[in-house]
Amino acid sequence: MTAIDQQNDTFTGASKSRRRSYMWIFWVVVIALAIAFPFLVDRPRFWVSNIGIKSLWLGIIAMSLVFLNKYVGLLSLAQMTMAGVAAYGVGYAAVTLGWSDTASIAIGLLAGTLAGLVTALVAARTKAIYFLMITLALGQVFYSWASQAIEVTNARRGLAPIPRSDWGFIDFRDLNVFYYTVLAAAIGCYLLCRYVASTPFGYALQGIRDSPERMSALGYSVVRYRVAAVTFAGFIASVGGVVLAFDRSQVDPDIVSLGATLDILVVAVIGGIGSLGGVFLGGIFLTLLDNFAGDVTERYLTLTGLIFIIVLYFAPAGLAGIAEQVRNRLSKRKKTHGSSTGADSVADEPSSAAETFAPTEGHAIKKGNSNEADKQS
Repeated sequence: MTAIDQQNDTFTGASKSRRRSYMWIFWVVVIALAIAFPFLVDRPRFWVSNIGIKSLWLGIIAMSLVFLNKYVGLLSLAQMTMAGVAAYGVGYAAVTLGWSDTASIAIGLLAGTLAGLVTALVAARTKAIYFLMITLALGQVFYSWASQAIEVTNARRGLAPIPRSDWGFIDFRDLNVFYYTVLAAAIGCYLLCRYVASTPFGYALQGIRDSPERMSALGYSVVRYRVAAVTFAGFIASVGGVVLAFDRSQVDPDIVSLGATLDILVVAVIGGIGSLGGVFLGGIFLTLLDNFAGDVTERYLTLTGLIFIIVLYFAPAGLAGIAEQVRNRLSKRKKTHGSSTGADSVADEPSSAAETFAPTEGHAIKKGNSNEADKQS
């Protein structure tokens, strides 16, 4: 290895270390702002409920979609359905059966995770557009069932009210307490997804994403790993569904409608389809649009679609990828400028050498007349 290679390796290592430090600082600032959020806004009951909490459960559900896409290579449109099943589990246990919050949460998480398992068993043998269409179809089947099953879901009227209780040591009826609990759940889901991705199971999923045929030849059961991954994503979506149920205090078929499914896709794409943390930026974007787009125009869906297209065109990696996109462009400019400067310096060297070691006038060879010089010699 030459000295130049060693210098490049040292520079690359220092750059990565510096970038890691910046990311840690960035996340510390983000978490600090999230913690201080209820005290920074002028109308806490509006901002904390309609923007803060909703952004968090939208981000949690979208995170399950991003996990599947990033580490398994599967794009699922059933994540809102899994969250909806969990929400209905909470609603049925709390309203119909009259169970406690703890039991209702457990039923909701179990129901949503089982919905993820059923989805995986049906769709795990497919991929690409076929997986996407099957998950979309399963979501619409559940929406149709929830709209008609009066005995279980109470059809269009839904299940309500779903109260938040006082556990003695912590009162979830307090809005700030509920917000911080949801924030802790969101951070926990993010860390859990990152941990799973860094385990041997996560590396196997990434290998299956890149080359399922090669992983199968190595002895890995591709279908089983996909089933486990979709089930895990169902659990993450279920956490968001449980929060959704307690946040809205009711569940109805609208939470699993096609519009709600597309909202999760919008959150994931705008936040960054390859970023687990970027989904919360997408959630903030969508909730702000929901609450304030009406002040600008009556064509809310048109505005959403236009912004969606603009983000895809100018920032394909989503809002979370803008910083990396700018950094890459700046580095390319520096490399281009450096290479052009280097070429100019190399081009100047022969002329300076020619001036230093200039031949006598009789033997001078004019530039571009090498054939005449050959004849003379």
